Amino acid sequence: MVMLSTSVLSIKWTIKGKPKSLLANIGGDLIIKVNSQFTLNQISGQVIVHEEFWDLSASSMMPQTFFWISRRLFATIEAGKDVADLVKDLTKRFSAEKENLEIYPDPSGDPTKFFQRDDSFQRDAFQIALFLAVLYFVVQFLRTTL
Repeated sequence: MVMLSTSVLSIKWTIKGKPKSLLANIGGDLIIKVNSQFTLNQISGQVIVHEEFWDLSASSMMPQTFFWISRRLFATIEAGKDVADLVKDLTKRFSAEKENLEIYPDPSGDPTKFFQRDDSFQRDAFQIALFLAVLYFVVQFLRTTL
């Protein structure tokens, strides 16, 4: 680990192993020399930029070829998964699902708070009874004063 400046850190490390293939014994060991460079925010210490530099020149041709083929295959599979996730998200976005109208966000603006309306017959009956009681008291008041 070497600090190149007050904001750039360099870490050099090596990976050594045998490729998992039938030809592993023919080609020899795979040796990858990695140089990781980190550019840091001098105030917070957060990593702003991270770069990796890989050097396979210490390996023979067979392990290098196996490494690059397997890396390309892995990247292709992951790209396929990303495309499948994108298609799934787009179909969800454009699906004709009905929105849940029973739950609505808090009117005060708190996005984490939700309310559910109580649209039951009991609530409606209570509101009608309250309206009739107020109307009855208004009529009785007007009768006694007029």
